[in-house]
Amino acid sequence: MNRIFVVFVIVLLGFVFLSDQSCNATVPDPNFHIYLCFGQSNMEGNAAIGDLDRIGVDSRFKVMTVSPDDNLHLGRIVGYWYTAVPPLCRWDTGLTPADYFGRVLVDSLPSNIKIGVIVVAMGGSGIDAFDKDNYTQYYQNADAFQKGLMDIYGGNPYAKIIEMAKLAQQSGVIKGILLHQGESNNGQPDWPGKVQKIYNDILGDLNLEPNSVPLLAGEMLQKDQGGLCWGMNSIIATLPYYITNSYVISSIGCEGNGKDLFHFSTAGARELGSRYGKQMYSLLKTYNTVDGQTVDHLSVDNQSVSMLTGSVKRILLRAVYKDGHTQDITTKAVYAISNPLLLRITNGYLEPLKDGATTVTASFKGELGDVKQITLNVSAVTFPLKSEYMDLSMFGTNTFDNNTRTLHISQWGQAGWSFVNGVDLSGYKYLVFKFGTLNYPWGTNIHLKDGNTESKDYTWQGQKQLMIDLQNVKTNEGVMITPNHITAVRFWSSGGDLVVDKVYLTNKPDGSEETTGVDRVTCEKPSGDDIVDVYTITGMKIKSQVKRSEAKLGLSDGVYVIDRQKVVVMSRGY
Repeated sequence: MNRIFVVFVIVLLGFVFLSDQSCNATVPDPNFHIYLCFGQSNMEGNAAIGDLDRIGVDSRFKVMTVSPDDNLHLGRIVGYWYTAVPPLCRWDTGLTPADYFGRVLVDSLPSNIKIGVIVVAMGGSGIDAFDKDNYTQYYQNADAFQKGLMDIYGGNPYAKIIEMAKLAQQSGVIKGILLHQGESNNGQPDWPGKVQKIYNDILGDLNLEPNSVPLLAGEMLQKDQGGLCWGMNSIIATLPYYITNSYVISSIGCEGNGKDLFHFSTAGARELGSRYGKQMYSLLKTYNTVDGQTVDHLSVDNQSVSMLTGSVKRILLRAVYKDGHTQDITTKAVYAISNPLLLRITNGYLEPLKDGATTVTASFKGELGDVKQITLNVSAVTFPLKSEYMDLSMFGTNTFDNNTRTLHISQWGQAGWSFVNGVDLSGYKYLVFKFGTLNYPWGTNIHLKDGNTESKDYTWQGQKQLMIDLQNVKTNEGVMITPNHITAVRFWSSGGDLVVDKVYLTNKPDGSEETTGVDRVTCEKPSGDDIVDVYTITGMKIKSQVKRSEAKLGLSDGVYVIDRQKVVVMSRGY
């Protein structure tokens, strides 16, 4: 009887111990904040773990064990919570951004808040490895090393994330998702869309409301830190266009390991992880005073924005509160566009649809019901001859001198204009190039592209003008390219200098520019309600085929040309 009692006590004590380790509860604790972390080697933990990283870890910071091998090496059982002493991903991995993400949060949040992380990451993995529908094909095409990593997670990393997350939901609340991945998808423009699908799938499978938890995505190692995939950062920067509740974590100044072209050092991983934590804390922090909830005004970095038609640019709109703190409200504001035909706004991203200028009024209602507004002036042009709007890195090292309009193309280089979402040129018949010299590098030509489809070579032998018929653009194989989705117009050369005087669109058969007739206008006051076009005084069309009575709506103060008449627009009328 005594022997049976002893065994019972031992079993009971063991159950109590595991229950304490697991943090599992009948009712989820709303003060236990859980974060799902996935990605490739930097998220997995490539940086060496220092002695400093193993001490002083607050018991409020937990990690759920995912890998079965951790039991043998670390004494951690799959599905249970432990104090988050590194390594967090697997027994044989290093320091991950999740380490100092959690440390920053427990140091910043009230003492009754616990933080838990679940890390599912694999060195060298592409984003498709985490896709619930595409992982099978990815696995089939993977090498033995990648298959081995996926096998740790049952061959299906996405399913493992969901399995562990559902178990975690018994203990706490999913508050966010951390991602660091992209080296294996470097330069691939479809990456944000793939991340969007995974994000939506995770929320759906965990019965979370769409867009309800933030996604924090870290940048790749920067060029000045020895990073090879630094160019991927421009693609990562567009993630908030696809996922409203997403935030890009800067890696500027985060040290590389000096050994390879991909990974952060221990110091770099600490800093990057801290930035994840600070970003998340800014989203969790609350302000309870009247001044802390009263919006004083709205601010943007620049109220006059010039863009390339067909490009996208994110505005950073902030609410400045009376107590001095600021909040990013880019995706929370309401936007009114004076001419919706010229501009579209998606998740705070400006997308010019046509050449011209328009105004945007952003409105935001504060917690106490106060509404504040700010106005932006946005202008766009398709083929500006300015280096800041040109893509000079299509291939090779190329430059453009704004003063002399000289395009220098490196040997076999490519440069021109790139349109992220494609630009619609179907409203015009011709694309015209005018050159300042008859001498140009051997083999110089121009291509138009629609995605991966490329037009034939356009050359201008011994001429100062090239006129491309936009209704008859073909590939070398004779396949038609419709002009309603042009993603790039580029120069190609064997190397040398090319003076480009003008590039413009026109419907005139002789290739001449369309003008407003500004030199023939009068100053008569317009009347009637016929259909008119509106131009700037320099001849840029900003409204097309609108009622005369609506022509001035949304225009900033200035002089415009409406149906060959100069019109002065002032806030007091004219």
